[in-house]
Amino acid sequence: MKLENILEDIIKIPSVTSDLEACRKTVEYIIDLAQKENLKTKLFVNDQVLSLLIAKEIKNNYEVILNGHLDVVPASKEQFVPKIKIEKGKRIMYGRGTSDMKGPVVSILLAFIESISEDCNKDIALLFTTDEEFGGFKGMKYLIDQNLRANIFFIPDGGNNWSICTDQKGVFHIRFTAKGISAHGSRVWLGDNAVVKLITVFENIEREFLKRWGKATKKINWKPTVNLGALNGGDNANKVPNVATMLIDIRYPTPVTQSELEEIVKSSIVDGVTWETISSGAPLSTNIKNEYINKWIDVLDDKPVFEQEAGASDGRFLAEKGINVLLTKPRSSEPHIDNEWIDLDDLIVFKDSVKRWIRSI
Repeated sequence: MKLENILEDIIKIPSVTSDLEACRKTVEYIIDLAQKENLKTKLFVNDQVLSLLIAKEIKNNYEVILNGHLDVVPASKEQFVPKIKIEKGKRIMYGRGTSDMKGPVVSILLAFIESISEDCNKDIALLFTTDEEFGGFKGMKYLIDQNLRANIFFIPDGGNNWSICTDQKGVFHIRFTAKGISAHGSRVWLGDNAVVKLITVFENIEREFLKRWGKATKKINWKPTVNLGALNGGDNANKVPNVATMLIDIRYPTPVTQSELEEIVKSSIVDGVTWETISSGAPLSTNIKNEYINKWIDVLDDKPVFEQEAGASDGRFLAEKGINVLLTKPRSSEPHIDNEWIDLDDLIVFKDSVKRWIRSI
């Protein structure tokens, strides 16, 4: 069972989150591998979204859960044809999902299977979801709400190049809707522009962010940020739009709270505008003195590198419940780029390191 062959097989399945059939095929591929090793599987279905638990014994609580997501973001057809190239003596595989995160998924899958086949009698399980790129609400959040638990979740979906991600920002996505009065563009005094209302709201929020926390830069960015992701309204240049919508993305670290951000939003609203939360998730903060993380550090050949990440992962649902999370991954590209890649040789080293870590706990 070669790592690169399995990885090639699942990259060829275009398991974009919205493609439920492709996600199912990927899950079924992994179920087949697990059952050949006489492992037990449990398939969870929540509003057509699939999640898969694999273990020697199916239950609700484990010491360690190795976790990853099988869904990917959209890409061209060419990116679902994996290619291996030799670059500076390294075997590099290109393709959608190599880095985020089918490559790491295959590493923990094989680490688990090989550990079990070598009579490693540890209380561990594998968990794969298929909606992380859409927020993880029907996958990880659902499973945690169903009381699936572990002392620690090992998630190779952050902390690139073997660094350990200690913190990820919280997520707060908001939809705003504005209602105004339609009029001819030449008689703006007769109308009430819904788009302008939303721009005013965003400017109010942004102004308060800058006042409280300052502007985030490449060097200094561990602070709350707000992004206007979408603004829609109007259908003609000579018409005052009477309806408009806006989506904004807020990211925030501890100790900032969502309730604090909600107060900013409320105080920024103008007449005719309403708002609703689309999705949210708490910041993730890892205790680096945790015994499981210390054992992972012992496995590493070099001194650990700790980092903070502005992005989020399914780990935020665990953080909300006080569950420990270890986020780290092997050498690979940034996620979601056109030429996504992973270092195959490093991926094998990573797989073997996970096995040593499992035996050490």
